[in-house]
Amino acid sequence: MSETLYRPRQGSIPLTDTKQQYRDCLREYHDPGQYVAFDTERASGIRYQDKAYLIQAKGQSAPLVLLDPLALPDLSDFSLACKNSTWVLHAAREDLQCMEWAGLRAPHLFDTQIAAKLLGYEHVGLGAVTEQVLGVKLAKNHTRENWSLRPLKQSWLDYAALDVEYLVELAIVLKKQLEAAGRMTWAEQEFSYVLETIRRPADTDPWRHLKGAGKAKSPRQLGLLRELYYQREQVAKGRDISPSRVLPNSDLVDLVLQTPRSYQELSQRPFMKRRQLRRNCRLWWQVIKKVQDLTSEQLPSKAPQHKLHEITSIATWEKIDPARAELYRQLKGIVSTWAQENQIWAEFALSPSAIRQVAAYWETRGNSTPLLEVAKARAWQRDIFVPRFEDTCTKWVKKITI
Repeated sequence: MSETLYRPRQGSIPLTDTKQQYRDCLREYHDPGQYVAFDTERASGIRYQDKAYLIQAKGQSAPLVLLDPLALPDLSDFSLACKNSTWVLHAAREDLQCMEWAGLRAPHLFDTQIAAKLLGYEHVGLGAVTEQVLGVKLAKNHTRENWSLRPLKQSWLDYAALDVEYLVELAIVLKKQLEAAGRMTWAEQEFSYVLETIRRPADTDPWRHLKGAGKAKSPRQLGLLRELYYQREQVAKGRDISPSRVLPNSDLVDLVLQTPRSYQELSQRPFMKRRQLRRNCRLWWQVIKKVQDLTSEQLPSKAPQHKLHEITSIATWEKIDPARAELYRQLKGIVSTWAQENQIWAEFALSPSAIRQVAAYWETRGNSTPLLEVAKARAWQRDIFVPRFEDTCTKWVKKITI
């Protein structure tokens, strides 16, 4: 069994958090090589904004550096220094989103987790893949730290450095495996898709999507859900803490579904036993009273009914359109079987949303291609599944029209 590593091969790396250190770093990255590994440490669930509080980088021809985006909020010069390199990340999407806060924008990507999924690795966490591919076991003893704190302990920095220490080497081996398997083109399309879809459109009604929010039926309940949500956001932003630390989602929804009739009843709710949550008791009561006084015109209406392709439950499809539900099952089975036969994660064979798009709206031969394009299926996925879907859909439509 491999011995667990707790610090990089060259020893502990100091934090780069002064302008002079940053200038030195830029000189070292004048030619970082074909690949530059990146990772971030965030304070998810602790701070309001999910941005990077530490950025780790290691060039193929440049040393490992730990950059402090609190002291150095504009790292666009570093991004420019790495513009001709392929950026290597593991599970890149969230890291790329929060790196943009500091001016870092990837020109080219190699995602080692996507590569592992396309190659059929059973366990695809960074530690598991690194150990399986390189025989190196990385310590994972500081995964839940509050990285917004300063100063950062050296043991934390050592842990963070290990996340990029072997990442370029890992990418090089995985690339060879993808090429040997004939799947490098697939991977390149997946990497491009990640870069194209980093910036997701803003959610116009985020309060509707809280877990359990669908149980709120009346306009008054929906109004309370909306007002509690936005009041919580205001408090969380002002204090720079995660909204769930102001009022957990489950307790917010519970206030909506079982609204207290008095301030005393509110103060006796179980979550009020926690001092951190109790401090806002009067504020929540004010919101409840406010919603009670809103007119019907000021209350939100029910959300528009989901279109068929947006519904994830086959049981619900059965109630709406049993024939389409059967087609959904058949198409899902095709993808599952192909993924199993080719040892690839099913979600990377074809997304469930793409399968639903075809099952919901296929009408005539040749219809699969535009439907998969609407669902953002990549070219390699369309090449594989269009002929299979067309054959199944054609047989299905003949069966239901007999």
